[in-house]
Amino acid sequence: MFALLACELAGPSVGLIVGLLFAVHPVHVEAVANVVGRAELMAAAGYAAALVCAIRAGQRRVYLIGVALGAALAIGSKEIAVTLPAAVLLVYVAKRSPLRGGPAWGPVAAATLPILVYFIVHGFVGIRTFYGGGLAVGLEHLNILQRTWAMVPLSLQWWRLFIFPAHLSADYSPGELTVSTGLTVWHVVGLLFWIGLGTLAWKTRRTIPGIAIGLAWVVITISPAANIVMPSEFLIAERTLYLPSFGVLFALASGALAIRSPQLRKALVAIALVAGAARSIARVPAWHDDEAHYQALRREAPRSYRTLWLEGKDEFAAERWGSGERLLLQSIAFAPNLTGPRYDLARFYMSAKLWQPAIGQLQVAIALDSTFEPGHQALREALQASSDTARWLSPQPR
Repeated sequence: MFALLACELAGPSVGLIVGLLFAVHPVHVEAVANVVGRAELMAAAGYAAALVCAIRAGQRRVYLIGVALGAALAIGSKEIAVTLPAAVLLVYVAKRSPLRGGPAWGPVAAATLPILVYFIVHGFVGIRTFYGGGLAVGLEHLNILQRTWAMVPLSLQWWRLFIFPAHLSADYSPGELTVSTGLTVWHVVGLLFWIGLGTLAWKTRRTIPGIAIGLAWVVITISPAANIVMPSEFLIAERTLYLPSFGVLFALASGALAIRSPQLRKALVAIALVAGAARSIARVPAWHDDEAHYQALRREAPRSYRTLWLEGKDEFAAERWGSGERLLLQSIAFAPNLTGPRYDLARFYMSAKLWQPAIGQLQVAIALDSTFEPGHQALREALQASSDTARWLSPQPR
């Protein structure tokens, strides 16, 4: 579908290059090999189908039905499709179609209607939309301006994964990544990088318009996962880059066609294909099962709060209490506003009859999330047990 969309926008040569590169891009492995990524694939398929139909609706209005059906599939699969109407306008700009009074507004309306119905129905039945899990760890209690500033240096990871995905990770969380609202060197680098991209798009808008179109696509489609306007559960997740990556590949393919030497162009595309395919094949086993994923976490993100949390639980299960406590405390230090590690540590304290440390962790967990019912129940148990005799407060071997 994306190869066909690229053909519609820029011809068969660009479509062929985009289709080949999209098929082997290593950042797609998480979406393709992991069951949870199926939502990304379905949403992207509906998204691309709706856009192909939107382009063709300029000649045959019957394709508006295809736009509506593609939008329904996309938004029903994942809410990243909320940006589809903006993408419809983008493809009409790419086709150099006038927007004022032009044919674009019929497809925009056809794409918007299923999305509106989706949110109206969800609101009516009381289902929370836009990532019910809340903001990513590290971004809690930040306003929109603070989140925007914090994401500036983190956004460099997107471009590394788009353009040079040699290192892939099972997790991108605090501990491995740093969330900062101050002024750091990486904030400056991030700002300069985005300014450079904008300048490149502006300078080439007439000579190589595919670059500007591709970069605009990235901005539009990555916005639901950028933790700025809409909350996301993850700072960065490779699967959320599946749809935005089309824009990067479209820009690269458009730039490749500007290379005058056919031999050089073919060689560069062939190198990218072989490298992408090899990296993707090597990456697939990391998502084979839960144990493979856990081992990938330990190798690739050893300082992530999530890795430390899981390792701490394993250490406690193996009755290595000291190292288990140390790992869970490190996890809490990287994710102080998360209830899960605190609750698990409190439970392990309770199993060792260390009531006061357990009570302390549970009280903080409940203060962070007053609706966390397991925490309330555990706190009642710990308070009741701690009032028995003084011996429950004596030091226990670890």
